[in-house]
Amino acid sequence: MLVAFVTLAPDARAQDTSRGARRALAAREEGRPHTVLELGAGLLALPAAEVCPTSLDACSTGEASLGLGIHNIYQFGVWGIGAGILWGTTLRNDAARGLEDLERDHARRYFLAEVLLRYTFLRTPEYEAWGGATVGGVSVLDAWSVRADREPYSDVAFVGPRSLSVGTEGFAASIGGGGHWFFWDNLSVGGQLRYGNWFLPSEPATSPLGDVASLSGRVDFFDLSMTLAYRLAL
Repeated sequence: MLVAFVTLAPDARAQDTSRGARRALAAREEGRPHTVLELGAGLLALPAAEVCPTSLDACSTGEASLGLGIHNIYQFGVWGIGAGILWGTTLRNDAARGLEDLERDHARRYFLAEVLLRYTFLRTPEYEAWGGATVGGVSVLDAWSVRADREPYSDVAFVGPRSLSVGTEGFAASIGGGGHWFFWDNLSVGGQLRYGNWFLPSEPATSPLGDVASLSGRVDFFDLSMTLAYRLAL
């Protein structure tokens, strides 16, 4: 299916005569202002993070998560400014401290809200390459649940969350680069790789039951994503 898509894409692009697509193509080629809506999915990795889901004496190194993002970018010439969000969820659950019969588990989720700046250093009718930086905020949510939370005995919905959670907020910054291949006048696929840091409180938060937030201090992260972008002329 992918081979067929790549084979037919140039023909589909040649047949595209919609007014919106022509205006988006002209704006990109002539460097006029236009907007870019970009969707991304990939891997959010914390390779050196000390993850401590049960206590500060029981840590493991490294974390990998599924990351989903959306960015809205205002492009003018070779420059682009915008904002976006990235949501990540860990690909594993850790056993948490507690009675064995409770079957307690621990999971993490990440949320980033960022502003970005990009510089397009390579531009052809079919390809673009860019470098850039982001700054913003990050929130890490640690959640502990027991088997009864995950597999309730009945379908009755009770008020309140089904798990115990602790939130940790901090500052985020990154640099990176990526590119796009235009298979349609105003549509492109591509990828990006960026490296950055999360600056979280040095003392991890704890829950009323004594559970410890799994991340603290400075955390390195990598974001490797595939992207789909749609351009709209102003």
